[in-house]
Formats: sequence, structure tokens, C-alpha cells
Amino acid sequence: MNNKSEPSEFDAYQKAESDEPFFTLLARDPMMPALVEAWAYLRSGQTGAAEIAFRQAVDTATHVSPQMPGEAQIRSAFEVAENARQWLRHKLVR
Repeated sequence: MNNKSEPSEFDAYQKAESDEPFFTLLARDPMMPALVEAWAYLRSGQTGAAEIAFRQAVDTATHVSPQMPGEAQIRSAFEVAENARQWLRHKLVR
């Protein structure tokens, strides 16, 4: 299990470096299960299965009310993505 009460051995918050950006998806987000599966499929080299999981996430997204692109949470997600790119570039240059 990976929750507040029972963090898993792969808990990102516990493993993150002090300056490492991370992004959290909660189970209340209906797209979360498919997105997590897509990540797992990609990490294990199963790109076909990842595409199916991504399509499931996109299908789920069509059934929920979208947030506006300028909303703070959406802007923050894009910031985290860019910060992660910069962090990774910095780590790879060393």
C-alpha cells in the first residue's frame, strides 16, 4: 500500500532529493489509475500497453469537467514538469 498511513518502499516523498521536483496524483483524480499504469508500462518497456492505458486516461478525461488552462493547479503542473526537465538536465551534466 502507498498512502499516508502506510508509505511504500517506493514512496517518492521519502526518496526525493532535497531539491528534486515531484508531482503527486491522488486516487480521487479519475485519471490517476490509467496514468500510473501507463507510467509502469513505459518504465517496463511495454509501449503498446502504455498506449492503451493513455487512451483510457484520455477517455476518462472526456467524462470529467476540465479545469481551465490558466488555473493555478494546471499552471503548477506545467511548472513542475519544466522544473523536472531542468533538474534532470543539471543532474545529467555533472
